[in-house]
Formats: sequence, C-alpha cells, structure tokens
Amino acid sequence: MASDPIYDPLRRFPALDLKGLKMARVMMKAMQRAQPRKTSPAVTFEDRVITRPHRAIPVRIYRPVGVEQPGVLLFFHGGGFVVGDLDTEHPRGVDYAELGHVVVVSVDYRLAPENPFPAAHDDAWSILDWVLEGGLGEAVDTGRLGVAGGSAGACLAAGLALRDRDEGRGAISFSLLMQPVVDHTSSQLSAKTFTDTPFLRAQDLPKAWGAYLPRPPSLPQLSYAAPFHAQTYAGLAPTFIVAAEDDPSRDEALAMALRMVDDGVEVELHVFPGAPHGFEMVESAPATLTALQLRGSALRRALGRPAPRA
Repeated sequence: MASDPIYDPLRRFPALDLKGLKMARVMMKAMQRAQPRKTSPAVTFEDRVITRPHRAIPVRIYRPVGVEQPGVLLFFHGGGFVVGDLDTEHPRGVDYAELGHVVVVSVDYRLAPENPFPAAHDDAWSILDWVLEGGLGEAVDTGRLGVAGGSAGACLAAGLALRDRDEGRGAISFSLLMQPVVDHTSSQLSAKTFTDTPFLRAQDLPKAWGAYLPRPPSLPQLSYAAPFHAQTYAGLAPTFIVAAEDDPSRDEALAMALRMVDDGVEVELHVFPGAPHGFEMVESAPATLTALQLRGSALRRALGRPAPRA
C-alpha cells in the first residue's frame, strides 16, 4: 500500500548521508529555530546539565502543572543515532507531560559516528541513575518510572529496559516505543523492500546502524544496542508499541511485539495504515492525533497516580 499523500512533505528529506552529517545537523537546527517553540499552560520546562562521573549530560525537564507526585518518563529523541538534540522532539516532551501527567526527562545523548555504542546507552543509564538517586527532588514518584522514544530513541529505551531487568533493578515499570528501530542486521522483509517510502528508506538503515554499531558486541551487550536480538523479553514491564504500515522498520516492531507476547510481556500494539516512518512530523495528520491520544491515555494508566484505597 502506498503512503497516504498527506505525508508527501516528508519526501523533501534527503536520504541519509554520513559524509554530510555536519551540514545535516546545521540544517536541522535552522529548521527548528524557524518554528515557534511549542508551549502549554499545563507544562513548564527547563534545560539542565547533569554532571556524572565521566560526562556532563544535557537534559530538558518537563513538569505538568498541578499534578501532585507525578511519575517520571525518560525520553529519547529519534534521528537514526546520528542527528537530533533536545529540540528535535520538543513537542513530544510537552505532549507527554501534559497528556500523561508525568515529569518528562528528555536526554541529549551522544551521537554516532563520533560516539558509537555504548556512548548513547551509557548516557541513558547515567540519567536513569540520576533520577533514582533523587535528582528530580522529592516532588516526583520514582516508583512509577517509564522509558519512551521514537525510532532510534525507541531502541535506546528498549535497551535500557533490558539492562534494568538484567541487573535486577526493576526500576522501569512501562515502555513506550514509537516505530522502534531495533535490528542491526535489518533482516526483516520491510527493511529490505521499502526503498521508496517517505523520510526513511530501506537503504538508510544499514548506514545508521553502521555508524552506531560498527562492531557489534556479544550478548548481553548486543541486546542493549539492538534489542531485537535479546534472548528473551520475559520480565519486562508492560510495553506500548506503535508501528507504521509503510515503514522499513515496521516488521521489526511487529516481530518484537509478538516475541514479547510469547515471553509473557503485556503488550499493546497499534499499526497505522498508510503511514510512513516519522509520520508524526505531519502534525495535522489524523494518525498523528490519534497516536498521541492513545499514548497519553497509556501513560496515564501506566504511570498515573493510583487511586486512594477505600
């Protein structure tokens, strides 16, 4: 099925070119500055730099107004592991805080190819440590903590959930994965055949993975880099997955969701027909609005403050 024409503007984005990354990053920043920054009276946000033993990590913290003891959502932007920053998905940070009634911590993780795996994963883990150590203060409930991301950011979120399980912490109680890119071998059918889709094409995936994971490690590290290759998903928290029909990463999301179900994980899966990878960049598209409402509801259910006992 061809992508809905409403997504044709996404075809303006060029194919991934690692040789032109510097210019691509400059152009992305210019495009972001040209757009008014999204705000909401229901959300405040601030930029901070979190100092950890080996690195200072920029974050943007979104707080819902008037919500007592909100849960926490760690959020990781997309960008094929090679582009993006705190502004890339700023609207999602506002949306998740407002609709999900949670504090959102958006992480400006290190990018490949300058910083291949495990740099981004280590940044994510460091911010998880910081949150659990009380970095957000006493006004939040870290007992209700989720991870979220889109595309490459979903890969980071899923890898973080796997490591949290493997190390016996059990701190992560919910995962929200938008169009996850999780298989470094690009072995699924959609990753081989979707060569003319808007925004992301099958031929872009090996380039992104080559930059992020030039030397794949062995398990369990491989599962943190490419969560599709985890030996089992048993023990993971409930997971919400969104896939798009016309997306090279579609079959990775579907196959991972089915394996999670087989391994006893509670999974909610939504597939949007006629939608390509990154469809949310067309904010007026019906799929964008529907997906956002579904995620807001899922966040409130998973991380919202439990009702007082009678």
